[in-house]
Amino acid sequence: MEFEFPIPVSRDDLLNKTGVNQYVVDEVLSPREIAGAVQDVRTSFRSKGADCLLEFFDGFFSILCLQKDLDVEIKEDAWTHLCKIAASLSTKLPGVLEGEMDPGTRRLNLNLVKMTCYLMCQYMEMFESDETKPSTQQVINKNRKKKKSSTMTMDWQRERETGLKSLLNLVQLSIHRLWDPPVVEEEFVSLVTNCCYKMLENPEMTHAVNKDTRDAICHIIGVMVKRYNHGLGASLKIIQLLQHFEHLVSPLATAVSVCVQDYSYKSIVAELIREIGRMDGSDLARDSSGTRAYSVFLVEMTEKCPAAVLPNISLLLGHLDGESYMMRNGVLAAMGEILIRTLSKEGLDDKMKDTRDQFLEHLEDHLHDVHAYVRSKVLQIWFQIVEQKCLPLPHQENLLKLVIGRLEDKSSQVRKYAIQLITTLLKNNPFAAKLSPEELEVSYQKEVEKLHEMAPDDEEEDRHDAFKAEAEAEWLALETELRPLIEEQEEEEENRGSPVSLVSEQDTEDSITEKIYKLLTDKALKDAVPLIAAARESFPEIGQEKPTEESENVAEKTRDDDDDDEMEEDEESGKKDSPETSVDLLTCLKNIFMEKKHASHALSAAEGLESQKDPIVAQEVAKQQVLVLYLKESLAFATQLQNAVPVITLLLGSKNITDVLEAIEFFVTGFEFGLTVTMIGIRRMLPLIWSKESNVKEAVVAAYKRLYLNPQGANARLNAQAIVKNLSALTMGATLCDVTSLEGLIVQLVKSGELGQGVIQMLWERFTMKIPGTTPDESRAAVQLISMAAGADIAVVKTNISVLVKEGLGPRADTDLLLARDSCLALLKLCTPKTMKGDVGSEPYRLPETHEMFTSLSRILVKSAPDLENRYWIPLMEQAVNVIYKLAECPDQICGDLIKKLCTEGSVQTESVLEKDGGTEDNMEEGNPLDTLEKDQEESSASFASGVLSRLLSLVGHVALRQLVHLDLAVFGEMKRRRAIQEQKEWIQTPASKRPKDSTNQETIEEEMGLAGAAAEDAESEYIRKICETEVVTGNTLLSAFGPLLAAICSNQQKYPDPELQTAATLALAKFMMVSSEFCDGHLQLLFTMLEKSTSPIIRANTIVAMGDLCFRFPNLIEPWTPHLYARLRDESSEVRKNTMQVLTHLILNDMIKVKGQISEMAICIVDGNERIASLAKLFFNELAKKGNAVYNIMPDMISRLSDPDVGIDEENFRTIMKYLFAFIQKDRHCESLVEKLCHRFRATRVDRQWRDLSFCLSMLSFSEKSIAKLHENFLCFADKLADEEVYSCFSTIVTKSRSFAKQEAKTLIDELEGRIESCHKKGLNEDELMECAGASPIAKKVKTPRRPAKTPAKGKAKKGGRRRVDSSDEELDAENLTPVPRTQKTRGAKKKTARPTFSDSDDSDIELFEVDKSSKKKKGELV
Repeated sequence: MEFEFPIPVSRDDLLNKTGVNQYVVDEVLSPREIAGAVQDVRTSFRSKGADCLLEFFDGFFSILCLQKDLDVEIKEDAWTHLCKIAASLSTKLPGVLEGEMDPGTRRLNLNLVKMTCYLMCQYMEMFESDETKPSTQQVINKNRKKKKSSTMTMDWQRERETGLKSLLNLVQLSIHRLWDPPVVEEEFVSLVTNCCYKMLENPEMTHAVNKDTRDAICHIIGVMVKRYNHGLGASLKIIQLLQHFEHLVSPLATAVSVCVQDYSYKSIVAELIREIGRMDGSDLARDSSGTRAYSVFLVEMTEKCPAAVLPNISLLLGHLDGESYMMRNGVLAAMGEILIRTLSKEGLDDKMKDTRDQFLEHLEDHLHDVHAYVRSKVLQIWFQIVEQKCLPLPHQENLLKLVIGRLEDKSSQVRKYAIQLITTLLKNNPFAAKLSPEELEVSYQKEVEKLHEMAPDDEEEDRHDAFKAEAEAEWLALETELRPLIEEQEEEEENRGSPVSLVSEQDTEDSITEKIYKLLTDKALKDAVPLIAAARESFPEIGQEKPTEESENVAEKTRDDDDDDEMEEDEESGKKDSPETSVDLLTCLKNIFMEKKHASHALSAAEGLESQKDPIVAQEVAKQQVLVLYLKESLAFATQLQNAVPVITLLLGSKNITDVLEAIEFFVTGFEFGLTVTMIGIRRMLPLIWSKESNVKEAVVAAYKRLYLNPQGANARLNAQAIVKNLSALTMGATLCDVTSLEGLIVQLVKSGELGQGVIQMLWERFTMKIPGTTPDESRAAVQLISMAAGADIAVVKTNISVLVKEGLGPRADTDLLLARDSCLALLKLCTPKTMKGDVGSEPYRLPETHEMFTSLSRILVKSAPDLENRYWIPLMEQAVNVIYKLAECPDQICGDLIKKLCTEGSVQTESVLEKDGGTEDNMEEGNPLDTLEKDQEESSASFASGVLSRLLSLVGHVALRQLVHLDLAVFGEMKRRRAIQEQKEWIQTPASKRPKDSTNQETIEEEMGLAGAAAEDAESEYIRKICETEVVTGNTLLSAFGPLLAAICSNQQKYPDPELQTAATLALAKFMMVSSEFCDGHLQLLFTMLEKSTSPIIRANTIVAMGDLCFRFPNLIEPWTPHLYARLRDESSEVRKNTMQVLTHLILNDMIKVKGQISEMAICIVDGNERIASLAKLFFNELAKKGNAVYNIMPDMISRLSDPDVGIDEENFRTIMKYLFAFIQKDRHCESLVEKLCHRFRATRVDRQWRDLSFCLSMLSFSEKSIAKLHENFLCFADKLADEEVYSCFSTIVTKSRSFAKQEAKTLIDELEGRIESCHKKGLNEDELMECAGASPIAKKVKTPRRPAKTPAKGKAKKGGRRRVDSSDEELDAENLTPVPRTQKTRGAKKKTARPTFSDSDDSDIELFEVDKSSKKKKGELV
């Protein structure tokens, strides 16, 4: 055959003949003919093999042309035959290519290869299109699935793999020999590679099942690149594919890797990097998808072939300063991969080390990148470098310093990876497994001293001083000869005009310095002077002295001491000398001479020292120097980590969960590595056990398990002992918050079984001190842990009551009051658990009053009361009284006896009274044993030691409070329980025949019984209340005898000056007042006097807390005194202000007091100097904002009060407060209403400061179209104030802010408003506006309306709506001038009403910023 088969650009090219020997398809067969031709191929293939294709090419080609009209089976049969032909051809060709070929054979086989490859590629593209194109779908109904109109019966994934492998087998042969000359034509290369790229465009190619197919494609591309000059085309095509198909990143990176590694074609990497490097940064920033693909491709390509990327990485450095952060990420990640895989090997040459250092510097620089994603990515790269142990030690210190700075980054992702990196640096540190800075410091100092002993420096210092003096003398001799030579040199230069260059291009600064030093030492001074003058032209810094730290300090001190002299000398030297004067040249020569002289001396001294030393000693010294250096670096590393702990500790309180989780991991790791300072974070983690986030809670529990519950003991007992020791360490020095949180942790661990019976048994042994060497502190810690474990399992204590009483309340407790207190806390776990509201409780667990527990407690309290040095008596007393009232059958009798014994212990007069009155009466209602004290108060009170008396009063006060709780809960609950049991018994004893059967009657009876039960409960409640009112602290009872004494001590501070006695008496008085409203009413004024007038901040702080409890107990009595509570927000003591803020927050948010005008005092606390108080105030308003429109309702009155000059809030603080509060005003209606009210308020202002405050408040609002209209309507209210620059600035801010969010319709209004504002600011008001303002302004009229009595503005509306709306400005009470009249109870049995703040649920408040009578224009501007 003489024809040639051309690779067609399109199929039509094979239908038209354009050349002499060109192959042309004679005829496109019909579908019926095609079916026959396919059958004929089978027969011909058996006889001719691959050569049959020359005969049946037209049939295969016709299938391509008519593919849409043919059945799938025909196309699949043709494909099967085509694959067989390709396989036959690849088997046949090697024999042909190895031998000599005549032109006919070459042409024949060439045509076969071209035809086969053409058909294979075309058929694969055809089937691929059918597989990937959206199929024609037909939906018959909703219940039937969608079906394709035509489907293939063969497995295309497998067939595609077969076809690509057949192509690979063909192109891997030396088929280029079939061409003459032996260069494969470009069309053939494009035909095969385009088919491969087409296959890759299918997203399914990334699936794992297609791995072999991808490998075949990669090898085809590799062959084409290596053998057929497809390198440039492949790089361009890869860039194009990455831009449009993001899923091709990994396959194309693999293809490049195959080209480099399997086919040794590294040029493709250079071409790809060159193409990416020349891309425009702005284009990359706009095309996020393509840029992301380029970035990830770079990283994957570098990961697979880092050695090929390294020589070309410089082409990408320009992108580090580009706009696209994704490209910066890619380049930096590529550097990281190169560092890990190539530049971390041993034996790097200097050039490679320099490259490594440059890469590390780039990564360090981008830790401060402007984009958070880049910063976080760089931290991840550093993480991988450290994890792979590829970080050079010299860079570790600077890296850790930079990363610690990122802990305060505003991006949570950056903070997360920064903590991760610090933790990884700690885990992979090259120093030690234990990095305690304290221990390292001791070791370092010890080894340094040892090194000094091994290599003393005294002789060396003497030799150095001698050499220094000798060098100075030698220089003085040279200086005398140099001065005239330098002057001659200067004159020659002036005459010549320009110096003669004696420095060649090959000379360096160091080489010139060596030449000059040699000339000076050889006395060739005439040559040295011209050379230094010429060298200064090329190297301006030559000969300059390199300052040391010592010289800098001396110079600084000299400058500080002699500023004036220094300035004069500088002026003179500036006049006399120029940069090229003799002094400068002489100084340069001296510096060069002295520096080189010192260097040569040091070298010779070192050589001499080495020659003198014993080799063994020198080796030991070298080892010691290495050890000292190691300890120094270890100490520096540990110190840096220690400095990071405070910042990471703060992150434990972050709102971002990742911050908390990573901080927990760091502290656990740091603790394991011996960083003692991490114990701060370990303790700070404890409160996180209450976190609402489950993963945070789980992380905390897991951390404590890892730290404390996984000891490496030899047996179970040793493990339990280690666990107990670890947990006990947590209780040492723990705060109340820590103890509470630790209890929650222990409860969870016991419930989950992590703390087993072995650990509990070890705790009891440690508590009883059976384990040798147990200290009292460890025993107390054990009983604390036992108490915590009992919170999960009460049997822990219940089965060991006798042990707890014997050890915890035994002889040890007489002196160790803390042990007794902790034992009481453990005993309190025996109390009956609380029941749900409305449920009948179970039978309480109580012990007889003669039980050893109560006698021991009484003994300890009475015996230790006179020991005033022990400060734990009162905490013990409180817990002991709690135990008595919770567990004893008759707690009042036990406490009554205890009070009498304490009185007997403290006073002879009290003892005689008790002997006389207590012989026949035992309970607390037995008359008054302190009548003698009442008759002769001064003598009896003088007989008490103030310390014992204060303890007695503390006991009395706490007993009164516990008696109230006992009656209100225990006694009342027991009455309910017994009544429920009685009713149940009566129901059971009623015969079934007498029980009602009708369901309707049954419900009626149950309702009646329920009402009867409620009536009985009310009667019981009234009975309990009556007892509290008349038979506890009032009447003829033991406790009532102390009431006058408490009042006397509190009201007479001069007679009872002891602060502890005053504090105890005040608290006891407050507790007495909690019991009875009658007693409270009688002593309320005294308690408020103590709150305001007491000189002790502790008393004031305690009293304000007591006032909060009284507000809950007797709200109607406390309500008139509310202004006095707010007044404590201005107390001079920060502790009092903090307690006041907490109490008022609790009362207001629980609807116990009204929100009055004094709430502005709480707003002032937002700018309190104490950070804790300021945060509490912000928290209060944040919670208040959740209660409907509460903040909006108080805003008008708040602004009015705070902008009043008499309040004394400076302007900056006012703005800070308003900026925080206005953040809660979100609704448009609220903004519109406030705009109008604030505009009206301008007319009532008295000073310029109020103008600025109001205009600032307006600028804080969000303006809608209606709000802008309100400004227009009320423009005259503030128009005359616009001359003030700050007022004008605020209104300009309003205009700017409104325009940025306004719609097109509102912009006209805004422009008009801006014009009016500008006009008034520049020109003032016109005459008509001035007249109108003058007619309405109260200032112009000089009319001042007296303040009207405060009323509820919307009183009628509130009644009509069933709610009472409260004006926050009504009932203004002057805390200093007004004494509130306490409300008395008219009926003892009347139900107490709870005072509630009346927050309006409506969108608008009826509270006006000021009251305006709109009925008359004349009164429109009057201040009310």
